[in-house]
Amino acid sequence: MTDADITAPTTLGPGHAPGGMPLKIHLSEAEYAALVRIAQQRRTSVARLVEALVLHALERTQVPQPAEPSVKRRHTTYEAATSGYRRD
Repeated sequence: MTDADITAPTTLGPGHAPGGMPLKIHLSEAEYAALVRIAQQRRTSVARLVEALVLHALERTQVPQPAEPSVKRRHTTYEAATSGYRRD
């Protein structure tokens, strides 16, 4: 990886997440500068460093069971929905 790859801005715009993880992190300038320094020392990009940190945290987080699907009502046919109205 070259220095340009490490310090270059991402080609991904707002709403696009590296690795398919939609994630928004608010950092102060000092915090971001610290991440850049760490990424440069590890010869990687800030996006990859943040992605690795998040994946590491998710591995140690208990994930709740999925919620039970809600019972949907039966489909109402057009004839049943319009049965109380006169035809034109």
